[in-house]
Amino acid sequence: MTNNLSYANDKTLSISLPPFPPFDSFSPDTTCTGVGVIAIQEVTKNLKVKLALASYPYARIMHSLKTGELDLALIFKNNIIANDVEYIGPLSLSKVLVLTKNNITIKHYNELYKLNSIGVIRSAHFNEKFDQDNLLNKVSVNSYSQAIRLLKLDRISSVVGSRIGLEYALRQQNMDEALITNAFKLGYKEWGLHLSKKSPFMAELALLRTAVKSSYKKDLIYRLYQRQISHCSLAKS
Repeated sequence: MTNNLSYANDKTLSISLPPFPPFDSFSPDTTCTGVGVIAIQEVTKNLKVKLALASYPYARIMHSLKTGELDLALIFKNNIIANDVEYIGPLSLSKVLVLTKNNITIKHYNELYKLNSIGVIRSAHFNEKFDQDNLLNKVSVNSYSQAIRLLKLDRISSVVGSRIGLEYALRQQNMDEALITNAFKLGYKEWGLHLSKKSPFMAELALLRTAVKSSYKKDLIYRLYQRQISHCSLAKS
């Protein structure tokens, strides 16, 4: 793979990620980088380009990719913006779980309907069937930390999300991480780069595809999470 883009060294690639730990950041310790940032750094390590992280809510990430304000986002594959971006992936996969407290066990999808409420991060996509299911009682939340806090207070009865995000938030709230083993698995979801079709870096689409393909590991994001959690303190919830 060529070692540089056809841009000057001062060219900046604006990027965004899920706007909460452990993805866009990890802890107040500046030596501990968010796992999503590390993943993008890995993909672009041989490309001479500066990265500028924009910490946007999900809805603004979607809008900014459409307008070209944002060059690129590393998020779960999102088909709503399929006409506005080039999807480059997968870079990694993550388990998608529906987490409940120990007094509730979900074995089959149909049992989700008995839940009083399911915390769902606003504008995020987790599973096609689940995303389109309007019969489920979904409650919008801004982050995993908020969702797990509401679960702890019994304000909601469950939370849907990636294993990594849920594990991290359980640690933040000092809740039993063993709840993960009781969670219902919806399936796996792809992590991939979403490159705005209005970005000047569309000219380097082939290079980015090659970089993602060579960096792909099914458990890349989770490996990065485990590496960081072993020595980083948690962000305050």
